Amino acid sequence: MSTPSLSFPSSAPVRKNRRGLSYFETLGCLVGVAGGLWIGAQYFNVDLNGAAYQALNETEMLDQIPAEWRPANPDCPDGDCPDPAEARAAEQSRLNAKLEELRFEVARLSGGVDETPASVDESTSLTPADVAVRDRTHVYWQKLSRIVFEVTAIQNLVEPYAGTEQQPRALAVRRRSMEYGHEATSLLDVEGVDPEAIATGVRVSEWFTHSAEQLQTALELKTRQPVGGRSVSGAELWAQTEAEVSKRTELVRRKSQETSAYLTSKYFAEFPPLGL
Repeated sequence: MSTPSLSFPSSAPVRKNRRGLSYFETLGCLVGVAGGLWIGAQYFNVDLNGAAYQALNETEMLDQIPAEWRPANPDCPDGDCPDPAEARAAEQSRLNAKLEELRFEVARLSGGVDETPASVDESTSLTPADVAVRDRTHVYWQKLSRIVFEVTAIQNLVEPYAGTEQQPRALAVRRRSMEYGHEATSLLDVEGVDPEAIATGVRVSEWFTHSAEQLQTALELKTRQPVGGRSVSGAELWAQTEAEVSKRTELVRRKSQETSAYLTSKYFAEFPPLGL
């Protein structure tokens, strides 16, 4: 019986015919990739136009692309971007204003200028936005000063009744005037006002509130019994209450004077102390 012979495949390499992608296949791939990117961007809320503009702008290729083919600027998609020269001029004006402010502060520290910088030409040192803030802050400051003046006047009017039979009524009037001051300052319009002026208004409002609470406590305590059993007279009670109120008043006065000087030097306009 003959043994069948085994045949093995030849070890010669087999060559396969390969061809490149056709034009339509390449175009289809690009369309597929673009579609996938668009769908992904919609899903993840990615601004493709903004990303393209930023990438071209950072690589300095944006100016090399024709204007009609450039992606829209995401900061002004309607094409209403400010002129670069105007933007630079506005920025330069703002920096000049800061420089003038610093120069004025240095001059004040050295005693070389008057406290009221009336001789400064604000048209060259304040931008239109600064002027708008200054005007709104000035109105706010005037109203705040008026409230402080009214409350202080009432406090001074009832002061002669300390230690008299009318002291309880006088304390009640003082407390009510402080409550009025708190309500009035809380209703002031702070839209567009300098933050430092607003902070001062908050401090004054808190001063009104704490003072009203101290006066209410004094009104409820007709007499006090300190160590030794000695009662405190009405005049002494008034004096103690006045001392407690004065401590907080002095703190608010000092802070408001600092703000007054700051606003005056910043806006080249008079912001007088509140008169606490």
